[in-house]
Amino acid sequence: MDSEHSLVGHEEQRAQLRGDITIGKLAHAYLLCGKKHLGKFTLAKWFASEILTQGQTEGEKLRAQKLMKKNVHPDLLILDQLWIADMCTDWDVIARSSNISQEERAKKKVRTNTIGIDDVRELQRRLHETSQTGKTVCLIRSLERLNIEAANALLKILEEPPPHVLFCCTTESPSSLPPTILSRMRIMECAPLPAEKLRPLLSSFDEEERSLLLTIAQGAPGLIFRALENPEFVRALKQLHIRAHRFLEGHSGVERLGELLHTLGEGEERDFVHHLLLHVEESLRSPYRSVVARALALAHQLFSFLSILQSNPQRPLLAAHLTLQSLSL
Repeated sequence: MDSEHSLVGHEEQRAQLRGDITIGKLAHAYLLCGKKHLGKFTLAKWFASEILTQGQTEGEKLRAQKLMKKNVHPDLLILDQLWIADMCTDWDVIARSSNISQEERAKKKVRTNTIGIDDVRELQRRLHETSQTGKTVCLIRSLERLNIEAANALLKILEEPPPHVLFCCTTESPSSLPPTILSRMRIMECAPLPAEKLRPLLSSFDEEERSLLLTIAQGAPGLIFRALENPEFVRALKQLHIRAHRFLEGHSGVERLGELLHTLGEGEERDFVHHLLLHVEESLRSPYRSVVARALALAHQLFSFLSILQSNPQRPLLAAHLTLQSLSL
């Protein structure tokens, strides 16, 4: 179980959740919404810990939290990662984040991170087990992963939940979920954190790296923690940062198109476009406002190009079209 010191921000949400516990008015299902890497699932784990250790001594809490960290607490059910590319048969690795049985997935060789009907059926079976603390908490990450069958099965559970069961789920896209599911959950929004909340985490980086990471994170502490754990991630970000900067500074449409196609060939278009738009945002704050209109126009063209690239077989024509537009900027 993630300790509270790794849960950054979201004080208002924590206060609300603590209040629900204190007054005994817990909803049977919560949905934490917000963009990726905000710490929604860390908040959900913290909430589960608060519920399952309520009224316990400090020693009992420590023992319970150790079990939660290992995903073996009998009253905590977790649906997190269900598929890891190139490691699909290593169920022990997957079990480090999800403690719902993978037996059916192994039998059927399910190679997807989608939450399917077998996952929900196994979850439902576990929900009826006797609870040791009097409460069973079920955490589901990225509820938008539900396929239609699984969504219908989960809806039936939410319509008539066992009285001792509480769900706490997360999503990046509440609008993609069936309204019938949303109507049966208490929805809590999680917003990006201000830079002053994240800056103390970056004391081990130099000022240039701190500035870069705060720009890239855009209020998401998960990206900061990833940078702290993985120096290679920081180096990769620097390279993307340099390439995006060069792309915007290019005076030749041919040069810009060459960089674009090089990036597309490496399969990194999503990250590259993200960095490109971050540079556009920086330009809006800079004294070089004369390049902003050109940068914005180019960024919009690039997004339009990428959105149809995957489904359109006429890639040479699309590339030529983008070249002509770029040369006019």
